[in-house]
Amino acid sequence: MVVLILAVSASVSGYLLRSTGELARNQHDSHMISVAAMLSKAAGPIMVARDLNALRNLAKESANGVPLLYVIFSDEKGNQIAIAEHGKTSVLRELGQDDPQSVPVPGRPQLHRGDRKIPVFIDVTYPIVTTLAESDPGEEYPVTELLGYVRAGMVANHWQYTMSTKLDMVVGVGILAMAAAIPLGFLLVRRIILPLESLGHVMVRFSQGDLNARSTLHRNDEIGSLETAFNRMADQHQHTHERIIRLNVELERRVAQRTQQLRELASREPLTGLYNRRYFNETLKRRFSEALRYNADLSCIMIDLDGFKAVNDEYGHQVGDELLQLAAGTVASQLRTADVAARFGGDEFVALLPQSDAESARVLAERILEKFAQEMAVRHPNIQTTMSIGIASLTSLQENTPQALVRKADSLLYLAKKGGRNQIAMPEESANPTTI
Repeated sequence: MVVLILAVSASVSGYLLRSTGELARNQHDSHMISVAAMLSKAAGPIMVARDLNALRNLAKESANGVPLLYVIFSDEKGNQIAIAEHGKTSVLRELGQDDPQSVPVPGRPQLHRGDRKIPVFIDVTYPIVTTLAESDPGEEYPVTELLGYVRAGMVANHWQYTMSTKLDMVVGVGILAMAAAIPLGFLLVRRIILPLESLGHVMVRFSQGDLNARSTLHRNDEIGSLETAFNRMADQHQHTHERIIRLNVELERRVAQRTQQLRELASREPLTGLYNRRYFNETLKRRFSEALRYNADLSCIMIDLDGFKAVNDEYGHQVGDELLQLAAGTVASQLRTADVAARFGGDEFVALLPQSDAESARVLAERILEKFAQEMAVRHPNIQTTMSIGIASLTSLQENTPQALVRKADSLLYLAKKGGRNQIAMPEESANPTTI
């Protein structure tokens, strides 16, 4: 009976040790996969944007963290496009895996035992995908496109390696020790099984996402060494996890900033740097609605260069472009921050002035005419080109629509040109335009 009890106790001890080892390995593999998944998520927008410098920086910053040994990004065919190793390590060279044509195969993390030249580490490859635009957000499995792969190696703690190689020896020593006497068996249960169960519960909590889980056994034996190794590994993983999160936040910020810059460039007219007509129309709708909602005035000025076609014919398109840039710069320099100026087409410009009545718009228009005349006298004294301006305000409209405001300003611009050019025409004084 005693022998049976001891045999059962030995079997239970061996089972618990094996379960602890498998749990530690599975937890380590799970964390390695999550690290690779986070790197894949961070690299996705960069690979969509084809920003190789940002991808190399991501690989370098990730590889500088502990315990990552290397990070490799490959395209969908397996060609390496960004690679970085931690410090002066040469794991890839020792393993012969630094071939730029090496095609990675995603799968379960692989444990490399290491030798005197390289440490024990775990290697994993993870796909990088992006969700296609035609995917329905509500679909359980959205349509994705493979962009490439990320491959990373992470240092494995010494206890994980030695535990698998010495497990049978520990079980055998336990059986011999328990065979000495039943009290000694009960002592071993209390000294080994219960602490291992406690450590196993801590590992389970950590594997379930509680990165603050740590063992508090505080022992000076082999279990204490295992506890110390686990706590050190948990500290390193938590540090790496937090570092990757910070990198991901920074990358998202940079992507958002770059996206905003691209949107801004797309709304600008390349020659003059002013907003294009599409952006102006969108802004006009918003500002018009706001003016009606808050009972505020809104003014629009249309500007046209007098005799521009003759200048183009006589002096060429290069001089014509210079005049357009000079006119655009003059208009932009006189506007407030809230005002919006755009090139409406050809040599015609438009400016939208929120919370400004017709009189305020007239003062601004006079400044524009004076400034443009001064600039022309300095830069092109031999060219006789002036501006004609038409001004319309919300209070002068008979039809409260954004298009009516622009049409009103354009019709007054026509009156200013018809009346002799180099003038400002307003609704209340269209029969007698202001000449600068």
